[in-house]
Amino acid sequence: MATKRYNVTTVARPQTRGKGATGGDGQTSVTNITGTGVAPGDGHTHSNKTLLDALVSDADFYLYIRDKLAEADESTLNKIKAGLADEATHAAEADHATNSDKWDEHQFGDYLNQGVRTTDIVTFLKVIAAVAASPDFVQGIETGSGWRIDSGGNGEMSSLTLRSFLKVPQLIYNKVRVTGGEMWNTEGGTIAEVIPDEDSDTAYTLKMDVEDGDTIDLDVDDICKGHYNSSGGFVTSYFRVTAVNQAAKTIRIVLGADSEVPGGANNPPVPYMNIARYGNFTDEERQRSQYFSSSEQRISLLSGVDQYIITPQHHKVVIGNIPDALIPTNLPIQGQPSIYLDNVLARNFFQLDSSGTVVKTIRDRGLWSSATASSSNPYKSTSDMQDEVYHNSCKYRCLVDGTTQEPRYDSTDWLLVAGDTTLEMTVDSSEGATFLAGQLDTVLTATVRRGVTDITTEILASDWSWTRETGNAVADAIWNTDHASCGRSVHITNEDLTTPSGKFVCTAYVRDGNVTLEQEVDF
Repeated sequence: MATKRYNVTTVARPQTRGKGATGGDGQTSVTNITGTGVAPGDGHTHSNKTLLDALVSDADFYLYIRDKLAEADESTLNKIKAGLADEATHAAEADHATNSDKWDEHQFGDYLNQGVRTTDIVTFLKVIAAVAASPDFVQGIETGSGWRIDSGGNGEMSSLTLRSFLKVPQLIYNKVRVTGGEMWNTEGGTIAEVIPDEDSDTAYTLKMDVEDGDTIDLDVDDICKGHYNSSGGFVTSYFRVTAVNQAAKTIRIVLGADSEVPGGANNPPVPYMNIARYGNFTDEERQRSQYFSSSEQRISLLSGVDQYIITPQHHKVVIGNIPDALIPTNLPIQGQPSIYLDNVLARNFFQLDSSGTVVKTIRDRGLWSSATASSSNPYKSTSDMQDEVYHNSCKYRCLVDGTTQEPRYDSTDWLLVAGDTTLEMTVDSSEGATFLAGQLDTVLTATVRRGVTDITTEILASDWSWTRETGNAVADAIWNTDHASCGRSVHITNEDLTTPSGKFVCTAYVRDGNVTLEQEVDF
């Protein structure tokens, strides 16, 4: 680098202020240093002169450091930010106090007083951001990723680990309430602290987790059950409440004996254990409770519980898996969803068959009468109910709502469901069954019945026929032709039976059922 040289020239100017070097004529002497030669004087220099020579400023008050590149004959300006450098314009020196509180055009009410490197943990007095989230956050239960917590306290993330306990008014998974084990609809609470009694191995004082303004709902002689799950297993405790201190938020309890509790083994209570009252030794009003059990697969309403062990008789309502002791012998419903009730009051019942069709409720209306059929409460047949009646020793089920038709085997409005429907023909002789030789004179009359119902009049005249069998085929054929249209009755005399013996056969065709009946009369 070439050595710079300077020339010193002294110029006399009029004095304007009382400062500076002054000559005898009242003028101030100003020394200008110019040129490229070596500066005369005492050899005084500045140690930062090189840096000062490299500084450059522009109209926007930015400072730059000029670097000489090693391989090119050009300069690079490196921008320096300092003080007012980030302000676009600064009209006056007075603006400095206000603008110096800004950084990158943002106003701060406080200054960072801690490390902000990427490896540092930054602490704040409070969070003012609306949302704190990971860069890859995507909302959604099934397809989401990352994490986010907003200013409303709503968080979404992949997992949550708690080392003490979770206290929430409601657990929801995909808008479905979930509970494991048992859920009791009764008085209870959560144990905050367990204090053993120094004078007893079975007595404890339990400090309850009670919110300000709330009270302990338990009472003396309450029978309680506590359950607590931990990583090492679960603890179940059965005990009786002996005292309640609302002011101290505590209860005193005594453990039930092993021989008196379910499973034959009892455990002391532990902190964070949830407890529920399910009975009371003395107060009948507190011997009722309800519980939902996922392990037993049932919902139960209990009543009359005055001991630690719940017996089948304590179950007054069971929905789901009914205890075996409540199921009658050989009834095949063990392990199947069912309902057990002490009492039932209902206006309607609907039953479905295996195909899902409604099985109608049958209502017994007793003996059929035409007066009832025409009354304000006629015989009914609806989508869920059918009336049944008895008529002529048969049972009929109504098919047409409000019918006035008389029930019969061939009714269109009634279905014959029970009774004797056998077809039978009988032939009666008007003069008896015994005749002296040469004195035959009687009328044979046929009657047809279906069960106990006489259906003779329902057989058409053309559907009756009489034939004679005496062994004389020619004479019998002539007789049959002469009596072809006599109907259900035929007059028999000595002229109709010229042989010592013979028989007359009556035939009737029943169109309802397509049945032919025959009846023989021997002489």
